Amino acid sequence: MDMKNIKILPLIILLILTTLSEAQNFALLDSVINSSISKKAFPGAAIAVGSKNAIIYKKAYGNYTYDKASTAVTTQSMFDMASVTKAFSTNFCVMKLVDENKIDINKKVCEYIPAFGQNGKEDVRVIDLLIHESGLQAYYTPKEGQSRQSIIDSIMALPLSYKTGSDMIYSCLNFVTTMLVVEAASGERMYKFYKDNFTDPLEMKSTMYVPTPDCVDQCVTTFTHLKGIVHDPLARGLEGLSGNAGLFSSVEDLSKLCILLLNKGMYNGKRYLKAETIEYFSKKYSDRTTRAIGFDTRSNDGTASSGKLFSPGSYGHLGYTGTSIWIDPVKEIFVVFLTNRVYPDDTASIKRIRPKVHDAVIKSLREKK
Repeated sequence: MDMKNIKILPLIILLILTTLSEAQNFALLDSVINSSISKKAFPGAAIAVGSKNAIIYKKAYGNYTYDKASTAVTTQSMFDMASVTKAFSTNFCVMKLVDENKIDINKKVCEYIPAFGQNGKEDVRVIDLLIHESGLQAYYTPKEGQSRQSIIDSIMALPLSYKTGSDMIYSCLNFVTTMLVVEAASGERMYKFYKDNFTDPLEMKSTMYVPTPDCVDQCVTTFTHLKGIVHDPLARGLEGLSGNAGLFSSVEDLSKLCILLLNKGMYNGKRYLKAETIEYFSKKYSDRTTRAIGFDTRSNDGTASSGKLFSPGSYGHLGYTGTSIWIDPVKEIFVVFLTNRVYPDDTASIKRIRPKVHDAVIKSLREKK
């Protein structure tokens, strides 16, 4: 045998043993997800588990649909992120503009968007939008054929549905409005600001709004007729360019944002956000709700989607289509868990599956140690 091959052989054996060991360590996690697919909670999924330094474990499961002949999910498959868009796109833009002193979240929204200051909304602040205490109603369903500008004008004209600060009602309109604040403060469309400041420099090539024709095949199906088209009706009415939903991404790409957050704004030696900004935005804002500024935090009543084993102070966000990201700054880990649970008819629930997945991650990491 060639001496060069003899030297390489131990490295190959080590790689195989490491891979087998890793698969064994995460066998419980794999079992939870594969069982969920067999019970038709979702046809496909992808997961990335990581630390502040790197991805520890990543895997794809199932197919784009329940047809076994359909495309197999990969860790670069693009999922419709739904409301994860709010936290990991819109909120990232807000944090960047806060760092640049272009947004003061304690200022009134109408100082950035004069059209918003009508019908009792004159005193609503940007932070009220970000913690979902603005008083705006939960949702607006566009009319058939309604234009993007008409939808925006309609939302701007809506009256408050409750007194600002008196309650927390999770609202997509808060983040459509936040998008408009970002655009007013930055002087450009939010999707472009996000691309210029995050996805391009981080080389997140599978992350975008309105997937380009060459990326549509990479997009996991939601409804039977929606592939590469945003599932959320409001974001769809806004031509796929919205602050509440519309982002498509993969577990590999989103891991970069998680590593950035765990490293207090740094990634590969470059600073993207200030450490103090991330700390301020990711902490629970008050004792009234679980909301942080633009993020959600882990509830302590036993119902957390991040399970029972993530640390208090963990933060992240869920997406209606079956997506989620949770970051534990104490354990310094993250989990990006993406599914297309709305396929084919939006009847499956993964409420009980999400905690099992996250608990399995922590148990697997304990075994790995």
